[in-house]
Amino acid sequence: MKKAAIIITLSIVTAATISCKTHGPTQQAGLATSAATPSTFPATGYVTDDAKVLDEASRKQLETTLARLKERKKIDFAVVTVKSTGGKSVRDYSLALARERKNESMEENVSGLLLLVAVDDRQWHIQITRNLEAHLTDEILTNLSTPMTDSFGEKHYGEGILTYVNAIIAKLEQIDLV
Repeated sequence: MKKAAIIITLSIVTAATISCKTHGPTQQAGLATSAATPSTFPATGYVTDDAKVLDEASRKQLETTLARLKERKKIDFAVVTVKSTGGKSVRDYSLALARERKNESMEENVSGLLLLVAVDDRQWHIQITRNLEAHLTDEILTNLSTPMTDSFGEKHYGEGILTYVNAIIAKLEQIDLV
């Protein structure tokens, strides 16, 4: 029987976390850059592939999809892949990245999500702003992640991330954010 390792954080400031242990290749995949300091985001863009696991077509599709989401719903959704978090917890690493992105953007009234995948650590984590917590619960995010973690087990990171991002966006399209 497969077990899924899932760590989901639902808030940038304070977070609820779901943790499950997994064994084998379907374990939650995570991305990381340098050991102590998170990657810096590009001046523009929604995808930072420091782990070099995304093919160009997947990266471009993610950029386009996430840009449209921001235009339509005022939701800034970033995807970051790293090789490792360098011993830092995937939750803390992703939280630091989310805070950095929020500080750099300086935009008001914009909701946010950040998906971090640490490939060599075999972990992933998603940070979301408080105003999305009621709509994207731990249970919803966990259920939506299964196809992604299955793809990660086959080392199809682009496919897995696209599937998860699209599933989250489909859920977000059903809600009206004020």
